[in-house]
Amino acid sequence: YFTPLSYKDQLISREQAQILGSIRRIIQNMNLIIRVTDKGNNFYIGSTIEFGKRAQKFFSDTNAFIELSSNPFNEILDKVIQLLNTLRGKNFIRKWQYEQMMPDRTNCELAHLYFNPKTH
Repeated sequence: YFTPLSYKDQLISREQAQILGSIRRIIQNMNLIIRVTDKGNNFYIGSTIEFGKRAQKFFSDTNAFIELSSNPFNEILDKVIQLLNTLRGKNFIRKWQYEQMMPDRTNCELAHLYFNPKTH
């Protein structure tokens, strides 16, 4: 159950929704991107092209990431589950260890890049 908003709060809410819509249109029309910076207290606002260039430079400088052509998640998860079942079936691990190590499909995901630009 929700209490209805007062007329004044409705006007404020409508105005804020219009401002938000305007900001979204500007971001989309100007091909901008907004990201939280490394320190988390500021926002980076820049062009998607510039952001892409910075990300590519990061990739080439670090050689820490590769772009995957397909998603191997299900195959990897199936192999992990199969291995755990084999280990448990042969009593190489205990039941509590098996349960602790068993991945939950709903909470698992592949590691991926969160590219947060530096502002300095």
